Amino acid sequence: MKAKNIVMSLLLTASTLLFSACAGGEDNNSQVLSGAPNIFSLPEASAASQAPVSQQTPESQQAPVSQQTPENPISTPVSETTSQPGTLPTPTVQANIRDAEWSTVEWEQYANEAFTLIIPKGWKVEYSADLNQVSLSVKHPTNAITGISMIDRGNVYKTLEGAQMMGRTFYIESGTVQEFFEKSFADTTQYFTVQSSAVPADYQVLQQARPNSTINDYRTLYATFSENGREGEGMYSALIFAGQDVYMNGGNYGMWEVDFVHYCFAPQGELKNWLPVFVQMMKSFNYTQEYIYAWQQANSTTSTPDSGSGSTDDVLQAFEERSEQDTIIQEKRSDMIGEYERVYDNDSGKIYRAYNGFLEDIGGSNQSRFTPITDHQYTEGFSGWIDK
Repeated sequence: MKAKNIVMSLLLTASTLLFSACAGGEDNNSQVLSGAPNIFSLPEASAASQAPVSQQTPESQQAPVSQQTPENPISTPVSETTSQPGTLPTPTVQANIRDAEWSTVEWEQYANEAFTLIIPKGWKVEYSADLNQVSLSVKHPTNAITGISMIDRGNVYKTLEGAQMMGRTFYIESGTVQEFFEKSFADTTQYFTVQSSAVPADYQVLQQARPNSTINDYRTLYATFSENGREGEGMYSALIFAGQDVYMNGGNYGMWEVDFVHYCFAPQGELKNWLPVFVQMMKSFNYTQEYIYAWQQANSTTSTPDSGSGSTDDVLQAFEERSEQDTIIQEKRSDMIGEYERVYDNDSGKIYRAYNGFLEDIGGSNQSRFTPITDHQYTEGFSGWIDK
C-alpha cells in the first residue's frame, strides 16, 4: 500500500465544499460545488496556489470507455405445460426479469482541469478544486442517495471558539472519525447511526510515512441514515492526525488535520450491490499532469499530491467485517418491508428479488429453474428483480 504524502500548514483560511451524502445535483454533468456547509478550513497558500487551475477540458471527457448496453427487461418462460398420470399440469408462467443498474453499467471517461476518473454514463459530477484541496461528488442522475464523495485533505477546528474566529460553527472535540461524520450529516439527515467500524489495514503504513505526526483516528464506518424520508446506508472513512493546540486569549484555536475522506452511499439494501461500481470509480481517480505541476510549483516540491484512493480496499473493511448474521437479518428485514422473496436462478447463477408469491405462481417444486436462496446467499447481494 503506498504511503501518503500530505502537505498542510496551520495558517487559516476558508474553503467551500460539498459534504452532504444525499444532496441533490444540477442537470449539468460537471460544476463547481456551491452552497454547501463550510466544514474544512484550509491553510493559506501562496499567490500561485490561489490562482484557479485552467479550465481546459481534455477531449477524453467525451469518449466512452465501453459500449456495454444494459439489457432490456426480459420475459422468460420458466416451465412448460406437462401432463403425467396422477399429476396436474404445471402452468406456464413468465418470469419478468428486470436487471438492476449496477449489473448493466456503461462506463465513460470524465475529466476536468484537476482530475480524471471513470463514471457510469450519465451520472453527475460536482467538484471544487484549488491547490489546497480537491473535493468531488459523483451521483446517480435521478437518485440522490446513490453515489460517492472524496476529499483529499483539510483542517477542522478543535473548539467552537476556534471555528467562530473564522466565522464558522463546525468543530470536533474528540478528533474521531465517528464524531466527524456524525456532525457532518447532523443537519441533512433525520438520523445518522453508526452500526459498525474497523481500522483499515494500512494504519501502520500511514503512520510510518508521517513519523513526526500522530494519527488520532483512522477508521471506516458502516452507517445507516434517513434523508428526506428515504432510508439509506453507506461506508464512511477518514484519517485524522492530531494537531497542535494553539491558545489565544484563553481559547484553543488548534485544528485537526483530516485527510483521505471517502464515502459511498445507496438506498437501504443496495450498498452491497453498488460497491463494485463505487470501488471502480474511486480507484480510477487521478490528478491531471497540469494540476500536479501547478501543485508542485506552489509547494516548492517534486513530490505529488495523493488522494489516498489506493487504500480503497482497506477502507471497505468495515462493511465486509460486519457479522454474517447481522447482514442476513438486515437483508431479510429489507425484503419483508419491500414485500419481496429472494430467489436463485439456477440457469444464470444470479440472485433476484422476486415479488412475494412468485415461487408459488410458477409451480413451486414442480419447476427446477428458481429455488429459494440459503441464508448465506443473503450476503451476496442481488442482480435485479422479478416483477409480475
